[in-house]
Amino acid sequence: MDLYIYDPDIELQGVIDGYSSFRWRRKFFEPGEFELHCAATSENLSLLAEGNIIHRLDRTEAGIIEGVAIATSDTSGDEITATGRMGSSMLDRRIITPTINFTGSVEDAMRKIVSDNAITNRPINRLALGTEGVYTPTAAGQVTYKTILYAIEALGKAASLGFRVRLDVPNKQWVFEVYDGVDRSVTQTARPYVLFSREYGNIDGPAYTLDTTGYANYAYVGGEGEGSARTIVQVGLPNVDYDVNRRELWVDAKDLQKGDLSGADYKAQLIQRGLEKLAEAAVSESFSAAAVDTGNFAYLTDWDLGDIVSFENWGLRLDQRITEVEEVDEGGVVTITPTCGSPLPETLNLGDDT
Repeated sequence: MDLYIYDPDIELQGVIDGYSSFRWRRKFFEPGEFELHCAATSENLSLLAEGNIIHRLDRTEAGIIEGVAIATSDTSGDEITATGRMGSSMLDRRIITPTINFTGSVEDAMRKIVSDNAITNRPINRLALGTEGVYTPTAAGQVTYKTILYAIEALGKAASLGFRVRLDVPNKQWVFEVYDGVDRSVTQTARPYVLFSREYGNIDGPAYTLDTTGYANYAYVGGEGEGSARTIVQVGLPNVDYDVNRRELWVDAKDLQKGDLSGADYKAQLIQRGLEKLAEAAVSESFSAAAVDTGNFAYLTDWDLGDIVSFENWGLRLDQRITEVEEVDEGGVVTITPTCGSPLPETLNLGDDT
């Protein structure tokens, strides 16, 4: 596989066509990441500089090099390791200021946050808005002094919408887009389903996890005011039997100020904050397995990141979104591992970041 290396101005610097290991981890709700190992030749050292871009012609995403390490091994000699995240990681470079109030579609809110803080003001180099997808989820909210990335991750998770910043080489731009996957689970009939299972012979090394640590399904959200005068709203998840399985969460949202908003609009913003915190406190349940391409279910043709598919094993079935796809190329042997559902975060955070 050829890896095209560009500088921050999207000018081609060269091509890397030989490496010992390449890991490309795509994510739906946050920036993906990559790790590249190759010989520490003078050319590779020049190409794999911090800030340069790794672009694959066969993928939508491109990666930005954030870390470089050089080491000597008894078996492989001098080796360079380049690590980083996909293009949407650049949204971590700007905070939101001044305060943005939004009411309407989640996609419009995400685009406004990016445009107001990284394109029209304090622009990030070569960043532009892509074509609007016109997705239906709505939200009302207020945000300030968070990073752009933090805010749009929270909105995306609450609305089940993904986002990316893809590399547009011909126009020398990074393009921000909101997107959604396709429901290909066995529960729908509009299109052929995708089922990963041992019975179908299309998975290897399956793993299932379930963890309810930190799970909550009902939030009390406290806005401005003190004591009995404080504005409090309550919001719960749908389809929960609260007599049996009620798990409550307190959300301190004093940073949301009513200002000139009507009482109803202000409460709508508090409800949105509660939904975002409940999305962060969801049950961690996931299936993952190395996917074996078959004529029926080929990667990128029949299923992709963001699609809703079905995993089945051990008498369990999970019909959920593919939230991660890890591609690993070790010595020319490529392994594709999709993860369906919500995996346990690598660093468990039970705090309330408001």
